[in-house]
Amino acid sequence: MKTKAIVYDGVDQVRLGEVTLPECGPKQIVGKTLFTFVSPGTELRVLGGHYGAEGNYPLVPGYAAISKVVEVGAEVKGFRVGDMVSCRNSARFADMNVMWGGEAGMHVYDTESEDSPVLLPQGLAEDAYLPYSAAEVAAISLRGVEAADPKEGETALVIGQGMIGQFSAMFLKLRGAKVVVADIDQNRLDESLKAGVSAAVNLSEKGAEERVARLGNGGFDIVVEASGSIPGVELAYKMIRRKPQNYSKEYKVEPIRFYGHDWPRLVMQANYIKEVSNNPFSFFSGEGVTILTPADRGVEERQRVVEYVRAGKVDMTPFLGNVVKCDDMPEQYRKLQKREIVSLVGDWR
Repeated sequence: MKTKAIVYDGVDQVRLGEVTLPECGPKQIVGKTLFTFVSPGTELRVLGGHYGAEGNYPLVPGYAAISKVVEVGAEVKGFRVGDMVSCRNSARFADMNVMWGGEAGMHVYDTESEDSPVLLPQGLAEDAYLPYSAAEVAAISLRGVEAADPKEGETALVIGQGMIGQFSAMFLKLRGAKVVVADIDQNRLDESLKAGVSAAVNLSEKGAEERVARLGNGGFDIVVEASGSIPGVELAYKMIRRKPQNYSKEYKVEPIRFYGHDWPRLVMQANYIKEVSNNPFSFFSGEGVTILTPADRGVEERQRVVEYVRAGKVDMTPFLGNVVKCDDMPEQYRKLQKREIVSLVGDWR
């Protein structure tokens, strides 16, 4: 069976093409796509030839879709024809490479792995499933935030306000943290302020680093690095909370158990094209920091985001401002590259 798909033919070459679905296996389902949510950071880097893409073109990008189940394998348990599901990495197409194959009109999905679809609330109008399209990408940020385990009243800095950074800020706020965000794009910062962060700093402005430090009283309990840039990493190192003696002119060695289990947390939430290196005794002048590298998300995080959306605890509306028919998506990818738009959702109906 043939289906439409976004195809990257090479670096910066994107078009709407056609691919062939594999056969549905006994433990697989077939989904007809309603919406796909573009992850700008990942998909644009793949379009730029990174993450192993060069040498594997042509390929189908993307990993986040909302689908309606239209076929169920003979050994599948728990899924039924007609179910609405949030989906990630699909089975490979019969005639096209994938990274990770999400941007297509139909998919075959495994049901017994971390890539298993997640059931959505049933019986809604099709348009009501649009907010769930962001769940797969948001779950990546949720995993990082939950790993940092924010406590009510803690301070958090999120560097980079792309999708992962914005979702990180949203979940940190939900946990009761004071959230400061930083980026070089004023439009992104304005959107984050509208979403309710405590403060936003444009890193391209003079004195920006000192401004960030002031907002965190010299350092933050949690720093999320979501920019994927070396300057972002360098700023993250500087903004980790230090022991009190590091704010004063007088030096005093506190007991090593001064913080006990209360170390500040650094969440490395981005992917980096260039190598990042550091000397632990120069990048951090305190005596302890927990470094977290969540990198992915599991079924549990995906289910929790779906429930947050269903219960109205998170508002996905700010991330859904640019919904276009699949035929128009190639041009929208070019606009993403030029930063003329900040989000993109494909309507495959």
